[in-house]
Amino acid sequence: MKTYNKRIAILGLAIATLFACDDEDKVVDEILATVGTGAVLRTIDEDNNLVYNFDTNAFDAGSSYTIDLEEQDAEGGALLESVQVFVNFDDRSAGGTDMDTDEVLLQTLAASDFSAGERGLPITTISYTSGELVAATGIDESMIVGKDRFEFRLVLTLTNGEEYSNDDVGGPVSGGAYFSAPFEYFPVIACSITDDLSGTHSYVTTITTTAPGQNPPGDNVPLGCDPGTTVVMGDVTWTTVDGTPGEYTSTDMGFGQFDSCYPGRGPATGNDITIVWDCTSLTPDGEVYIKDSIVIPDDDDEDRAFAYGYSITSVVGAEMTIEFSNALGDSGTVVLTREGGVDWPDIFLSNNP
Repeated sequence: MKTYNKRIAILGLAIATLFACDDEDKVVDEILATVGTGAVLRTIDEDNNLVYNFDTNAFDAGSSYTIDLEEQDAEGGALLESVQVFVNFDDRSAGGTDMDTDEVLLQTLAASDFSAGERGLPITTISYTSGELVAATGIDESMIVGKDRFEFRLVLTLTNGEEYSNDDVGGPVSGGAYFSAPFEYFPVIACSITDDLSGTHSYVTTITTTAPGQNPPGDNVPLGCDPGTTVVMGDVTWTTVDGTPGEYTSTDMGFGQFDSCYPGRGPATGNDITIVWDCTSLTPDGEVYIKDSIVIPDDDDEDRAFAYGYSITSVVGAEMTIEFSNALGDSGTVVLTREGGVDWPDIFLSNNP
């Protein structure tokens, strides 16, 4: 392997990318004219369709991962000899059995597995079903949890003996708007939403902190809560957003904390904020708006805005414990009991630290 030339080549590719024209053909022409050696595998398209069903403990039918690639070298693809595809499994669960695997060779593509693309450069598509990936890594499919992922690494070999992989490229080449040639990919396993979390759930909230200086201006209304000791009880309603499984509106993002601590402001809710369930966590999306010390439903460009964050710390049957906070500095801990005393989905238990 010609290490010195290799480093110069990758540096040349990065510099050329930074100063190249916007037109894609001119980008390729300039790079190939500037660089005497070197090569990249450009990502043309990436389709992650790996979806896991936690009711069946198996991937949904048709689950797969696909990448479209284009090889570029100093001789317009003539130096391409082979591409090796390696894969390993990254266990990202919070606890339990560690299923991390070492990488294994999944496939070796010869130059003959590529065809000429619209720019005359070699292109190919690599695609693997979930079954092929499970078999290659040797993992127990029934033990997968949300946000686990497969990790792919590509090694490009040229006819002159040079090899290129993820360690040989810098940011402009690996993640640039044009090249996007990282030589490595990390498709996260999504989940099939099979349970509906909507309903009116009861809460018991212990208020941890309140934001300093948040009393409504112009009046002397004291805080309505004593951080660390005040407990608030009530109900919150989650409603499914039409056509979006796993996404919910909420009547109170702060589970009683905001309205209790700042009398007259109203609960922390609004038209631009939802809760997204990705099978592993509950993620508030959007912002709550305040104008003239009152929570308002929409942004009118003259108000204050703040977002919430949730962290699930425990799930026991129908009770879920969530630590929450917002960008103002408020925080609390809520024990949320599901409507009707129904257990929360097993996936929350699987991902509970």
